[in-house]
Amino acid sequence: MLISERHSRILDILRQQQTVTVAQLSELLAVSPVTIRSDLNQLAEQGQITRIHGGATLVSERVGQEFTFATRQRLRAAQKHAIGELAAQLVQPVESILLDASSTALAVGQAIKRRGITDLTVLTTGIWTAMELLGAPGLSIILTGGNLRSTTGSITGPIAKEVLQKFNLHKAFLGAWGLTLEEGLTDTNLHEVTLKQTIIERCQEVIAVVDSSKLGQIGLASFAPLDRVSTVVTDSAAAPALVDALRARGIRVMIARVDATNSPES
Repeated sequence: MLISERHSRILDILRQQQTVTVAQLSELLAVSPVTIRSDLNQLAEQGQITRIHGGATLVSERVGQEFTFATRQRLRAAQKHAIGELAAQLVQPVESILLDASSTALAVGQAIKRRGITDLTVLTTGIWTAMELLGAPGLSIILTGGNLRSTTGSITGPIAKEVLQKFNLHKAFLGAWGLTLEEGLTDTNLHEVTLKQTIIERCQEVIAVVDSSKLGQIGLASFAPLDRVSTVVTDSAAAPALVDALRARGIRVMIARVDATNSPES
């Protein structure tokens, strides 16, 4: 069983009974207690469960959904760095692109800055992304106005939507709470969902930048069906079966290697 599949099974079990022990999971999933402890530690780092003595409990949905931006940056940081480097290869001078307020889209912006890409217009709904790119030579940065969400640094609401409707974008780099074949890209905050639906209407290409932990997960509402997604950029822990299924639907899937050299492949 793949790690991502095992994690999904653990979460399913916890949704049914709220609390579970290492011994119970070891028996149910037919793997060693050492493996289960490692799985639980990873899920706890992602904020999806809380570790307790001898096992784990499921965190409340609200807590699991609303991390501060600083917390989300630290989660799976190596994967996001690698994804950002690979996704930045899709950006060309003279383009107009959008980076949403996700920590993975911020990693794309950081990679663009490191690569010295110029003559580029970057529209963003994330205040931290705008701050990161501030002063970068050759970049024209546009920050939408609107309602500022204190936990995430994202800007939403009718003003942001009105601003977005004024632009024609070549590419949008969007993070997500989850990606599945059935629901496409999903998120947990309805204001974010509405805003991203507007973004998708205004761009030629939708590029999902999602680490492997998001694959197979479903958020509260969908903001993009798969037929609007041109490219998915993820990391090398992505489940091969899902990657193959996405490619079978004509979606380009780029896999970023997460190792000492961050050497990507696609």
